[in-house]
Amino acid sequence: MNHLHRLLCLSLLLITPALVAADAFVGKVSFAITSAKGKTITMNQSFNGTAVRTDTDAGPGGVIMDFGKKEMIILMTAQHMYMVRPMNPSDIPQDIKNKQAANNPDVEATGKTEKILGYTCNQIITKDAKSTTEIWVAEGLGMYFAMGGQGGGGMFGKRGNADTAAKWEQALKGKGGFPLRVITHDAAGKETFRLEATKIEKGGVTDADFAPPADFQKFEMPNMGGLNPFK
Repeated sequence: MNHLHRLLCLSLLLITPALVAADAFVGKVSFAITSAKGKTITMNQSFNGTAVRTDTDAGPGGVIMDFGKKEMIILMTAQHMYMVRPMNPSDIPQDIKNKQAANNPDVEATGKTEKILGYTCNQIITKDAKSTTEIWVAEGLGMYFAMGGQGGGGMFGKRGNADTAAKWEQALKGKGGFPLRVITHDAAGKETFRLEATKIEKGGVTDADFAPPADFQKFEMPNMGGLNPFK
């Protein structure tokens, strides 16, 4: 349940203005995410222009964020169950809101480019008092609309990683492009977060990718007197 709690709260950080862009990427992307301790997990994301599905090899299931319907579907694979939650910004814990509002990193487009998985990427550097992050943003893949604090490390790791992810994602808001590599170093120069795309597949998604499997049973949270157990 602790993992599910983090998954729900941190996923809600995806809610931003202009959720769906006309040129949003449609297809599948796999990422390798490495923590400060050197542990690497695989994150697979599917995009259809109005929704994003995220699965990892470290979690109990997946999460589908449907921006058109303004709802989130949490999949619990082992139990063959799923939950549906409205995407309500009021569910985001206030301390995370405060940290997100305080993220005002310096942003620099360096002019450097590099090929990643065949796509030309432009380097962007963000800096604040605690960290420096280099972001390699691809051209020709449309806009990465899952902005606002996912970044993998936060959703599927500790909240501290969520803060790291929120900084670089916030730096990209409104600038377009699709991040294929993100590397963060702390003030001492130690690498604390790395996200790197390992596979890109344009298209290949269906409606079934963004819905619970037919054999999954819907799970309803019990009425707890108005208390939200995920807050």
